[in-house]
Amino acid sequence: MKCGTQRIDGRAKNTNRIAWWCALAPAVLIVMLFWTGCGQKESVPQSGEEVPEPYQEFGSSTLFLYSGMHKLWRLESDYMRKSLSDTAKMLVVPVRLILYDTVNTSRTRVFADSGHTTAAKDSFYIWGNVYVHRGDGLKIRSESLWWDQQRHKIGSSDFVEIITPQGDIMRGKGLDATETFSTWRFLSSVEGEFPNFRERAESDEL
Repeated sequence: MKCGTQRIDGRAKNTNRIAWWCALAPAVLIVMLFWTGCGQKESVPQSGEEVPEPYQEFGSSTLFLYSGMHKLWRLESDYMRKSLSDTAKMLVVPVRLILYDTVNTSRTRVFADSGHTTAAKDSFYIWGNVYVHRGDGLKIRSESLWWDQQRHKIGSSDFVEIITPQGDIMRGKGLDATETFSTWRFLSSVEGEFPNFRERAESDEL
């Protein structure tokens, strides 16, 4: 009888242990799942660059600007990108610009590697191998030029070379000029070459 009683008590103890583990198992499983999930959690990827503003792209394009029936200029380019923000600035690569006189005759040609213009198209900034050739023979070379239609001004902060129709070559850093070049000046580092200066001075050709 004692042996039978001992077996009955052992079974009771085993039953209690099984019940205890069954009650504890869900909690252990939850802890294991939580721990595993924390170990495998990936950080949210973040970009190191700001999101660019929206824009439109154009391939080979030609733009015209008119004032009434008067054609002011014609702009040709292989690539244009227009910002859709409030500035609406347009990037142009390369720049092939033709300016017209009051009778719609080409009077100035402008070339550059790149440039941009405002939404109103009333000012330009061009840079990279800038070359300007006016109808009267005046030539301008620089690394950059800007033009402000409202102020009727042209300028640059880079070195500029101007070749006059008479062949005079003048160079300087920084340029301040009217858009017609009726008056202009270099800001510093001025130098020049004046071929046949004496002969021209005597004949009042300067």
